[in-house]
Amino acid sequence: MTVHDRNLLLERARLLAGWMLRNQVTDRFDANRGRSIRFYDADTGEKVLTGNWMTGSFLCGLLAMWKRTGEEQYLRGAEFAGRYILSLQVMDRDDPHFGAIREITPQSIEFAPRDATSAAWGLVWLAEATGQEIYLRGARLFGDWLVEKGMYNGWPLYAVYMDPSMENFYSRGSFQSGAGLFLHDLFLLTGDQRYVERGLNPIARIYRDDFITESGQLVLERDPFTNRITSPKPGEDPTEHQHALNDDFGGAMMIAASRLFGDDSYIRKAALFARWLASVQDEDGGFAGGRHPSAAPVGGMLCRDIGTILGEPGLIECADRALGKVLATQFLDTGDPCLDGGVKGRYEGSRPDIGGKRCVNMRTSAYSLMFLLKSESDLKDIWLGIHNRPFEDHRWKGTHGLVW
Repeated sequence: MTVHDRNLLLERARLLAGWMLRNQVTDRFDANRGRSIRFYDADTGEKVLTGNWMTGSFLCGLLAMWKRTGEEQYLRGAEFAGRYILSLQVMDRDDPHFGAIREITPQSIEFAPRDATSAAWGLVWLAEATGQEIYLRGARLFGDWLVEKGMYNGWPLYAVYMDPSMENFYSRGSFQSGAGLFLHDLFLLTGDQRYVERGLNPIARIYRDDFITESGQLVLERDPFTNRITSPKPGEDPTEHQHALNDDFGGAMMIAASRLFGDDSYIRKAALFARWLASVQDEDGGFAGGRHPSAAPVGGMLCRDIGTILGEPGLIECADRALGKVLATQFLDTGDPCLDGGVKGRYEGSRPDIGGKRCVNMRTSAYSLMFLLKSESDLKDIWLGIHNRPFEDHRWKGTHGLVW
């Protein structure tokens, strides 16, 4: 079998989505209902459940499986995940963080706006799939908080603490760029232009001009007030940093910006990064000797999308190698229900001396599910899908059928 075998890809996607569902908490009497495995290591026995952003990420993967197969189990699992995200949202109108989404549990006092964005992103796509107002309201409340209170000078804040005695983080990280795509998708669903004017537009422009170099490598962090580069440091190997390779959907955001604004400068810059990524890919399809497993599915999706749009076979080949890496690192027939179907991911536990060899992480697994499905078929109206319906101004559709 090859990575181009569609039957194989769909079969592996089913196994991966099955891992998510099998390990999802569904008991009505358990406040964790909706969460699944964030991280599990078979050799140390450590297991942690998903917080806001990983819940949102696997939610979107399950929705894509539902759209691909029509099987209700995936939609139900996505709704369980969405309800957990709603339980994290600040709903006190007197709270200055009204609309924000807490990081891990309803008791958390912190959240990273980029993490919370992935949670709200899940609500956007759940609202699109179900038409239910409860999910759309949650997504809009967070989008409103983000553009009104969660950004400084056109870029999301790094971390927010809800305890007034603790100071926020303001540093600009390249990984925050993907927040622009959430705001793009929210605009398409709601028609509220604020999400473009105060969200996608400045984020895309800043990412293009300040974070993607002419060599294609990313500037990873800048001081928000001076714009001084703070990472990577001079002489430092950028591949030591995860987000040098996993851009957290900044490139996907640039594709959307290029299309919406009719400006190919955005996709040209994203293509520089994709080409650089392909140039540093390992022979087995991974990156940095496997130290950053999530780079394979995220980088693979970006290279396939840009390679398809711009007609660059080299990027398609990079995507195929990355897909081979994902297939090779998916756990199969181990007899451990917490492993089987998941994809090998970063070890996050306290025993690196013995952990990490048989370890799954939702970051890599959720992104791998999308990578498998996007490689298997041209699905429409899914998270990160380049085949989604583009924005079309109603002006060009003709007059509304007005009665009153």
